[in-house]
Amino acid sequence: MPPGHRAGTVIMAKLTGMPSMAIIDGFKGNVDFYVYMGVPVARAWPRSPGRHRAAAVEARWPSFTQAAREWKNLSPEMQAFYNKWAEGSGLSGRDLQVRAYLTGLYRYPLE
Repeated sequence: MPPGHRAGTVIMAKLTGMPSMAIIDGFKGNVDFYVYMGVPVARAWPRSPGRHRAAAVEARWPSFTQAAREWKNLSPEMQAFYNKWAEGSGLSGRDLQVRAYLTGLYRYPLE
């Protein structure tokens, strides 16, 4: 390991521009290309830490599983409502529904 680097440290490179999709596709699963605060960057693809998580994270798994399952139980009208409400937010309707289920619907702005 190079001096001054620790295991788990994310190495990020600033780019002068985003590469073509062919190059990005060629590195899929190895290098993550994205724009951060208007600057194109690349970093090693994030790796899963495996099955071991903090106790607080593992304690939330059953709640998240139940929240995700509830999407299938919603009527098509409610699913359409969540999908419409999520437009432009960067979330899917299902993501919004899971957040609402886990943390309360009115925690987020209603605009």
